[in-house]
Amino acid sequence: MKITIDLSEDRIAFLVPALDWPPSKTPEELAQAWLPLAVEAWLSWLSGEKRYNSLTEQYTDWIEKIYKDLLPTEAPSTERLFNSFNVPYGQAQYIARVLNNRETARWREQALDELKAELGKRKDDVYSWDPDRAEDGVDMVLSKLAVRGLDDTIDNLYRESPGEVDFRSRLGGSLTLVKIRINARTFRKVCEQLDI
Repeated sequence: MKITIDLSEDRIAFLVPALDWPPSKTPEELAQAWLPLAVEAWLSWLSGEKRYNSLTEQYTDWIEKIYKDLLPTEAPSTERLFNSFNVPYGQAQYIARVLNNRETARWREQALDELKAELGKRKDDVYSWDPDRAEDGVDMVLSKLAVRGLDDTIDNLYRESPGEVDFRSRLGGSLTLVKIRINARTFRKVCEQLDI
């Protein structure tokens, strides 16, 4: 059975930025992507298939489905829940933590792949620098989880040989991305540690 849905302009205007809906896709595609989530939520409630013990449990389930179906490559973040989904900040922190804990291995693997790809893009350039330029900085933009993976790697390297690596610095950030600077010497050590 085919079902169609009409979303008002104000609903579309809310959903497009909330879900970072790409300009290459139409509002009609957004409505069709949203439809299964809405139908499933109402049918599972009406049929008694799902009964939640609290609103937080219900919101967590709904938000998890949004991430799985509409934001599959993004880890849940307090910032998106608070800023884009209008979830109260404390509740947003809790829901993001719960959802990330459910998928920890997946998000870590994805973040490590992202980190390796970014390092790989810059490796030839950095390795061509004169060794005397070891202190020069390499700027990168990474997801918050990829930065966490980078920090873990640097922490491990620092414990092994504190004089050979330096910590990265933060240059700025947004909802889900962080701009960082890492010196060339540490960049090389991280590449060696991650077999890049």
